[in-house]
Amino acid sequence: MLFNSLNADGQRQACMLAESHTEEEAVYLAALRSMPPDKRRKFLFSLSKKRWGL
Repeated sequence: MLFNSLNADGQRQACMLAESHTEEEAVYLAALRSMPPDKRRKFLFSLSKKRWGL
């Protein structure tokens, strides 16, 4: 779902990153790289909350 929301460059980066990371990690890394800093911070907090209950 997140992969589909990436632009073409982000999807290309995710595919390249998937060679050295899991698919999920690759998509998250590509998404983080394409986000502005303020949205990146919010995204990281939401992932932390979802993953570790922080």
